[in-house]
Amino acid sequence: MPRSSSNNRSSLRGAIIGFGNAAVNAHLWGWRKNGRFRIDAVVETQPKRVALAGELLPKARIHSSMEDLLAENGLDFVDICTPPVFHDELVLEACRAGLHVFCEKPIAVSPHGLAQIREAARESGRVVFTVNNWKYAPLWLKTAELIRENRIGAIRAFSMNVLRCPGSGGGLSDWRRCLEQASGGILIDHGWHNLYLILSLIGEDPLSVSARMQCAPRNDSFLEEVVDLELGFQNAEVRLHLTWRAERRGNFGIITGEKGALHINDDHLIVDCRHSPPLRFDFNETLSAGSHHPEWMDPVVRHFSREIADPEYRGSNLAEAMRCAKLIQLAYRSYQEGCRAMPVRKLS
Repeated sequence: MPRSSSNNRSSLRGAIIGFGNAAVNAHLWGWRKNGRFRIDAVVETQPKRVALAGELLPKARIHSSMEDLLAENGLDFVDICTPPVFHDELVLEACRAGLHVFCEKPIAVSPHGLAQIREAARESGRVVFTVNNWKYAPLWLKTAELIRENRIGAIRAFSMNVLRCPGSGGGLSDWRRCLEQASGGILIDHGWHNLYLILSLIGEDPLSVSARMQCAPRNDSFLEEVVDLELGFQNAEVRLHLTWRAERRGNFGIITGEKGALHINDDHLIVDCRHSPPLRFDFNETLSAGSHHPEWMDPVVRHFSREIADPEYRGSNLAEAMRCAKLIQLAYRSYQEGCRAMPVRKLS
């Protein structure tokens, strides 16, 4: 069915698919803050979430399926906030219908799904965009600025620890701990964010990946709760520790360069260079505070808007998402093959 041209309206019309916590507590805030977008429809089946959608978006039409939504004329984009297992097919359906796609991570985890999505985006000429919001946390923005300024020199080592307590996250119905819906454990949940941060700060792809994992104490399910990931770059080594078994929440680590180091301590940074006194930067919010971080959504939405408006810029986010997904695939393979180092070939 043909869609109306977004060039003829002052705002782009969209639909949220899955009105869970991420949609309510983060995405909706981002759409409301940016004047170029509006939400005209919602796809949801749970009665309580349908009622909440009606309360928060009284003018939006509520649909019970993607099929019903796509019968509606005039939409420009969809915002996919469902559990990961549904992402592949929803992204493909939206592309085939001529809609831009804004999707929670991971956009896909299987090689086949990734290939299909990339081809669908190319054929439709639509934007397929993943919500990689952590790079817009004030602490990580400052980290990137300091690295660009060459404050610590070329990066030689990067060690990061992400600590979460048992029962953290979970979402509605605790889907993050259900392999059939989440498609994986903490490597997909928190590892995804840290991978695109690492790739953007180092500025190149790794040469190798290896992973050790500890799984949930169920014999019938592979759901990793602890991950130790190593990435080998041409001139740097990266170690990432992720756990859902910690006694406290926290994000901390150290980036070591040729001239000094950046110490990351959840709500502050310390720049420690050889020939100058330490310099501290404090931030209002800890990285480990909550799961949604609505204030980080505004630059994400603006990046999405730029990809829609500028075909030459389009595809940068999808390329980043594909690199993350392929590294996660290699990490799982490494664990399954005795934690051996897996060589990294072309990622995007």
